[in-house]
Amino acid sequence: MKSILPLITALLLAPLLALHAADDGTTWLLDYNGKVLPAATWAAIGKPNARLEDGALHLSDHSKDDMGAFEAEWSGDLDGKEIIVEARVKLVNMTGHRDSPTATWPQRDGAPICIQVSDGKHEEGILLTPAQDKHPEAAKGYVRTLTDRFAQTDTRDAFHTYRLIIRGEDMAVEMDGKRIIEGRDAFWRPATSPRKFIRFGSTSKPFTGEARWEYVRLGLRPASTESVEKSPLKITVSGPWPLNVETKNTESRPYLYDMGKGLLLMSNAQGADSLLEPYGVRRSTDAGKTWQVVTGLVQNVDSPQELVRLADGRILGPSRWTHLQPDGTLTGKTTILDAKAETFAMHDSTITMPKEFMPAKAGEVLLFERHIWAEKDGSITAVAWSRRATLKLPNGRGFPERHTHVLHSTDLGKTWTHLAHVGLGGEPAIVRLSDREWLAVTRPDAHMSNFLQHRSLDGGRTWKFERTLEEGSVMPDLVLMSHGVLACSYGRPVSNLMFSVDGGRIWRDHRVISDRANFNYTAIREISPGRLLYMHDGPIPGSLARINSLYIDVEKTKPANMPSPNK
Repeated sequence: MKSILPLITALLLAPLLALHAADDGTTWLLDYNGKVLPAATWAAIGKPNARLEDGALHLSDHSKDDMGAFEAEWSGDLDGKEIIVEARVKLVNMTGHRDSPTATWPQRDGAPICIQVSDGKHEEGILLTPAQDKHPEAAKGYVRTLTDRFAQTDTRDAFHTYRLIIRGEDMAVEMDGKRIIEGRDAFWRPATSPRKFIRFGSTSKPFTGEARWEYVRLGLRPASTESVEKSPLKITVSGPWPLNVETKNTESRPYLYDMGKGLLLMSNAQGADSLLEPYGVRRSTDAGKTWQVVTGLVQNVDSPQELVRLADGRILGPSRWTHLQPDGTLTGKTTILDAKAETFAMHDSTITMPKEFMPAKAGEVLLFERHIWAEKDGSITAVAWSRRATLKLPNGRGFPERHTHVLHSTDLGKTWTHLAHVGLGGEPAIVRLSDREWLAVTRPDAHMSNFLQHRSLDGGRTWKFERTLEEGSVMPDLVLMSHGVLACSYGRPVSNLMFSVDGGRIWRDHRVISDRANFNYTAIREISPGRLLYMHDGPIPGSLARINSLYIDVEKTKPANMPSPNK
């Protein structure tokens, strides 16, 4: 018995020791305990439905017309300090956009279960979502920032301790003592007022949810590093301008292509986000300030998606959509434009894919998307992705699985053959860091979730999954700039941009370009040394256009380990 007592004592003291270790150096300024209803320094926001239950605050918001949260103000000198926010929470239930817990738009609609913090200059936070019951491909819940960082984890199985570590514009997130989001530049959003506050509960009117809160607290501690790391980049963002359209339209989801010789092309959706929706092609000769339609390639299902200039000056582009024929073959169209992209001709294409990726029934599809290259030998390499209902649920139903591929043509797109399987995920962006090293970023499913990153070291013939990024949601685009900086745009719930100076091994210098909600698809191209043209479909108030543009100038301010684009 004597030998067991020390073990029992150690087990009983472990939680207290861990708590004291976590508090080391932190001065707690606010400390709410869920054994009592919020009072005194805590004010109700909206109409929180709160009750005490088994030592925790059960806080629910079942209204689609009001919020239900509590807020307290705080003060403190932040010089050389980090903000520490900690909460112990168990998610009970929630609904979001289209009744989907994973598809929440916090910058537009708030969040049903969240912690929001302001230091008087910036405000951000996290939200919790459960597993998606109606769409099992979203197998786990998420801990998310209110903008663009995602960590897949079970938020509903038990109480978990969540910690935000805020320093300058960085906001790391920990769960039960484990770092799940590094949060470079994640504490980004300009504050709506100089007030310093912390808010927890539901900040959403249209979405509903409930959770149990054991405690919420905020404090300051000496910063873990002497100073915030200085960026090797200087980034300047211009004001936006709208796509020059004259009537209200359904323009959205832009894709950009630089043909050289001062010619830019854009392909974009002109429908309502459905299979075989029409696309259009436009051309610009003034660095994207104005665009002219290519006659015959607007409101056209067979309009090209990817576009590349050939050695003889003409421009080639395969159609986004492909068509499964009754005999099981897969066909599409390839467009050949003249050197100025003013006239064109189309011919039929046949695509050959491995059986496991070949569409086999309605709703399954192969799409050409985003990146394409004209090779020195005259052949064409293009990126595509497949969506097939190959994954099975226990009840026997299938649901779509996305895979990215590299295709090849030696006859100007009359036939396309399969060159490589990149890996899981659709909506791919692929960049050539060198002749041999290629990088791919893909979107794994149809919900707001983390991107997947893949790398090839043999010129795109074989690929390895590298890691799951904390950044995520929809439609990444990649550009290796002339000075070696790698840029990645991405969107939803806002329109974003991030950079890497080491070929995608570390992503940094995140920027929110626009927090206006639409599809939030983005596209980038370097139109002159150090200058990106950035396009996205977030509307400008007072404009009929749904697609807008701006310039982003990227300057290196100090040497860094950057890959050469000519390696």
